[in-house]
Amino acid sequence: MVAVTIDRRYLSRVGRLIGKIFEAKKIAGINETKVADYLGISMTTWNNVKNGTAGTDTAERVLNGAEKYVDGILNQ
Repeated sequence: MVAVTIDRRYLSRVGRLIGKIFEAKKIAGINETKVADYLGISMTTWNNVKNGTAGTDTAERVLNGAEKYVDGILNQ
């Protein structure tokens, strides 16, 4: 077994995003699958980002896009 360390800031960012998605679900029926579809990524990629196993560039791209999308919905 290999130990994997994940930056706390990364985990906080993912946690805040998931919280915002649940908030958006109440408002607009958005869920993680819809966010992944909007970004044009697979659920495997989405889960890898959530779990911290995605590459740095992929994680940044996905998190940036998802945050913009969800914030746009919440700010309507």
